[in-house]
Amino acid sequence: MREYTSCHWLQHGISFENDHIEMCCLCCHKGGGRLYIKENYEGKGLNWEDIFKLKEKFVEENRQGIINPKCEGCFNLVKRGWDDDEKYINYLHFNHWTHCNSDCIYCYTAWDKQNYQKKPHYKVLPVIKELFKQKLFKSGGEVTFAGGEPAILDEFDELIKLLLKNGADRITVHSSGIKHSKSIEKGIKEKKLSVCLSADSGSRETYYKIKRVDKFDVFWKNAKKYAEMQKKHEKKIYVETKYILIPGVNTKKEEIDKWIECNIKSGIKTVVADIENEFCKEQRLKNQERPQYLVDLCKYMTEKVKEAGLDLIEYNNFKYLADECRFSGVK
Repeated sequence: MREYTSCHWLQHGISFENDHIEMCCLCCHKGGGRLYIKENYEGKGLNWEDIFKLKEKFVEENRQGIINPKCEGCFNLVKRGWDDDEKYINYLHFNHWTHCNSDCIYCYTAWDKQNYQKKPHYKVLPVIKELFKQKLFKSGGEVTFAGGEPAILDEFDELIKLLLKNGADRITVHSSGIKHSKSIEKGIKEKKLSVCLSADSGSRETYYKIKRVDKFDVFWKNAKKYAEMQKKHEKKIYVETKYILIPGVNTKKEEIDKWIECNIKSGIKTVVADIENEFCKEQRLKNQERPQYLVDLCKYMTEKVKEAGLDLIEYNNFKYLADECRFSGVK
């Protein structure tokens, strides 16, 4: 294998967005992402050979040491040996951004939620069936669901069933946690699916302020149900709750402490931390430094999570900040 800088999404990934297809979904790094595979996509069949040719074009640039400007600064870029000759997909991302059962203030659809809720979500199941039929999917990568609430989509249960049947053993579902899903439960039991539940708070008042739905108790009830599906002393943890730090909204230490307490009471062993993307994006555009109070708060969260005996996974903006400031809570 020839060694050069590239990433697993560029080599073998595809992200289905609400009206287009990309190489990946990441957009919080300096380059901003958005490497398009197909614009104005409405769910029609795909020519996989054309997709692999496009990937080869970007990969060839990487081999020559030319990193695409849209990928600049992304933490997925790694210099190592890559399997250039094999054509397969083993990183799949479903990011519909249409239907949801909460109305988070930080979501980019919040400015016109009613319109997004009405937007039709194209059918992706036939495309994935064809992917498996042509034997272009290879296990060992990752499948993720995000963007709105996956569990309320018509195809969700059938997609999970199809994926589990065809060797997908690293599925992650990002969920509001408001609707309990038997498919998610089944995946956890089979040790092939992890669910990341969006909490963003430790109190009912802050939850409502962010989510704009009164489902705090429902959320933690479902979190506990999912956590009970995990076997005790299991090395890999399959249920997480996420806390996105939103400056001026949920950035008090007391709120973080309450969130940690809720996790412990619900049997959650792994938590996720991130920072609101639009805030970070504006900072990057204005070339501003991270505010010290936010750095201190991230350190506080990292330390408190560790003290509680929980594992911390750093997402996107939190990871960039932790790397810049040289502290980390990842185990």
